[in-house]
Amino acid sequence: MMRFVSASTSFAALATALLNAVPAHATEAAPSTPVAAAPDAAAPDIGTEQNAITVTARHRNEKLGDVPIAISAVSGTELTTEHLDRIADYTLKIPNFSALQQNTRVSGLFIRGIGGNASNDGAEGGVGLIVDGVFFTHVGFSWLDFVDLDNIEVVRGPQGTLLGKNTTIGAVVVTTQKPAFTPSLTTSATYGENGYYQLRANATGALIADKLAGRLTFNTDQGGGWSPNAVDGVKYLNNNRWSVRGQLLFTPVAGVTDRLIGEHYETHEYNNFYPVVADVNYNLKTDNTVFATSANPTGARSSWTSKLNTAFGYAPSFNAPYNANDDTQQRLVSRTDGISNELNVDLGGKAQLTSVTAWRRLYFRPYNDGDYSPYPIVRAGYDVDVDQYSQEVRVASTAPGFIDWQAGLYYLHEDLESNLRTIFYSDATAFELSPALPSSVLNGTEYDRDGRLHIDSLAGFAHATAHVSEQFSLTTGLRYTNETKRVRVLGSGFGGTDLSASPTLLAYRNALYNSLGGTSGTQNGTYQLQDRINTGSFSWLVNPAYKVTQNVLLYASASYGEKSGAANTSATYSQSAVVLTSPEKSLDFEAGIKSTWADGKLTANLNLYNNTISGYQGSQVDTSNPTFGAYLANVGKVRLRGFEFETSLHPFPALAFNLNTAYNDAKYLSYDNAPAPIEYQAYLATIETNPATGKALSAAATTLSLTGRQIVNAPKWTVQGGASLDQPLGNGWRLTGYANATWKSSIALINPLSIYGWQPAYVTVNAGIGVKSTGKGWGVNVWSKNLFNTFYAVAYAAATATAPVYEILGDRRSFGVTVSRTF
Repeated sequence: MMRFVSASTSFAALATALLNAVPAHATEAAPSTPVAAAPDAAAPDIGTEQNAITVTARHRNEKLGDVPIAISAVSGTELTTEHLDRIADYTLKIPNFSALQQNTRVSGLFIRGIGGNASNDGAEGGVGLIVDGVFFTHVGFSWLDFVDLDNIEVVRGPQGTLLGKNTTIGAVVVTTQKPAFTPSLTTSATYGENGYYQLRANATGALIADKLAGRLTFNTDQGGGWSPNAVDGVKYLNNNRWSVRGQLLFTPVAGVTDRLIGEHYETHEYNNFYPVVADVNYNLKTDNTVFATSANPTGARSSWTSKLNTAFGYAPSFNAPYNANDDTQQRLVSRTDGISNELNVDLGGKAQLTSVTAWRRLYFRPYNDGDYSPYPIVRAGYDVDVDQYSQEVRVASTAPGFIDWQAGLYYLHEDLESNLRTIFYSDATAFELSPALPSSVLNGTEYDRDGRLHIDSLAGFAHATAHVSEQFSLTTGLRYTNETKRVRVLGSGFGGTDLSASPTLLAYRNALYNSLGGTSGTQNGTYQLQDRINTGSFSWLVNPAYKVTQNVLLYASASYGEKSGAANTSATYSQSAVVLTSPEKSLDFEAGIKSTWADGKLTANLNLYNNTISGYQGSQVDTSNPTFGAYLANVGKVRLRGFEFETSLHPFPALAFNLNTAYNDAKYLSYDNAPAPIEYQAYLATIETNPATGKALSAAATTLSLTGRQIVNAPKWTVQGGASLDQPLGNGWRLTGYANATWKSSIALINPLSIYGWQPAYVTVNAGIGVKSTGKGWGVNVWSKNLFNTFYAVAYAAATATAPVYEILGDRRSFGVTVSRTF
């Protein structure tokens, strides 16, 4: 708690300095200084045309309705008003977009069902995250709460010709508020059920008249835990995070601006609780005779439940989400630090030079209870450390002309460590091996698979729009990227009692180490793998647009991009031949219309797409090399095809409606050696042919074909609708309110042929109502997220032979009240 008090005290001191640094008459920015205006507590007229939102996805300030690509945007004011605090909340406003924020390491951004990182730290996401011009490499950076925002943009389709690297599916562009020379202080306090509270504040103002402005933003979210742990009563799925961001905007002379940002984000939360929902092998025992073989005539099957019963006489509960019963669970810890600097120099009124220099660091420690039980058995999880350095330099035209152009260079260096640590406690021997063996066989031991990855990426790019006529324009882009990846994986076991004098017991320990990744014939399962790859790739874009009238824009695009080959940073010894994969290759075609009608009161935007991804990265089993097990590979081809339709209607200045619909026919065009779910393996092993392929089966059916199936994490239909109100009440007060609903059709969250892991269609509703003073002043808002308390999952983890299925829950219903004040 002291760190929050200290941070708050420092914030108050700097806020006072920002507000009082210069006299009032000296706080106006120089006319040529491109700085943001101070935020106003009163939201702009909600009847403002949606297509008029200013976006920067093409490194230019453009109206949303004038950008001839598939892009959606939400203003920072709207995000704040409707309490959309995290990237996962943005899915309520943007069709065909979703985000998984299970924990820092396996967070992920998904457009049209594709993205993430294949649950491997050495695989990059297909959806880029760009914050204030800086591309974030690891998906864990999307875990952050982004506050004090100007807007967010979701751009669909490959964006590699301009936006960072490897944006083969799309990008999320986050733009925070800039420092302003006009002094302002905005604060808000929120209190909700289960002891939840949130404090936010941002202050801005001039430090040196017309030369230097500052901005300081502070945020903390605390409490809200609601799932009690039976062992100690701690409420899981809570919030315990804070962040601070400081900025300086320097305008030494006309035509030169420099923006320096430093930030720190930190979490200490019980968000790593994943309730178990089924034990596949134990459930299969209800009809053992079906699975009887000559080697196992009773059909008895080992399972997580039976092992707990045998070792401890314990029967686990599957009453999710109220079945937390963990003894070694601790708060997950994550920290992100960053410094970035953007320099803009006017080159004589015809072009501008931009340089973006940045460093980011990610630190993550999960502290999971790996056995999901009240016994000290095992802790397993990935410790992740990322250091990222990037430099981008570009030159862009600024004077109107036949061609708007920009060109530049981009460099990235990344150091990543992903260490899968499996730590064994006093009851591990009884559970993992046999209750008849002494606990010293495994107690106090640890087995690590420590992966190290180093990336150097250098790219050159050019992007130009030719204005062939007042109505017709043609945009083209080209990028060449050269990338080197070096990976090393070291596996080893250590710790515990010295068993060198007990060869039999040592053999048990080594056998377990080998099952975790080592190799027989070595002590402690020790092995080392390493590999290196250098690749070059092109990205390109062709994007014609035709303005039928001032309010109707037609466009089309063809684009191509490549996502880097993945490094399997958790490879086992048997996977030494498959440490690196080839790149994913994305070819995308889009066409659409953007329009406004009735003097801007109605907007209607439609986008059609067909995106084919070859060399798709996923889990595969090589039937010719069964010792590999399931591993990360280029598994085949995926096709995304459908549409996004976004509308907004503002019939009166005080009232607005929106309705979005998306259809996504996302299929595996080829995926023949997918790992078979445990229950499917058991079924296939009892019949003569695989019903999915018609081919004969061996005694152990470990693979199946997903060709023609809807891909994981991709609902076919999404419908979003909402309304917002901002009605004058008189005497300087206004009535505000909003309601938003999202409906998604059924989704396969693990293997689509599994009987587990399907989320049926569901709807969630957010709503709020309040009052605020006109202009700068007070505001009070009462709100609810998931108003009707829909229970739904956002992800599942597939079962293994000795582990259950567990789920990652969506947010349950919550209520709160927020009081805000702008000075």
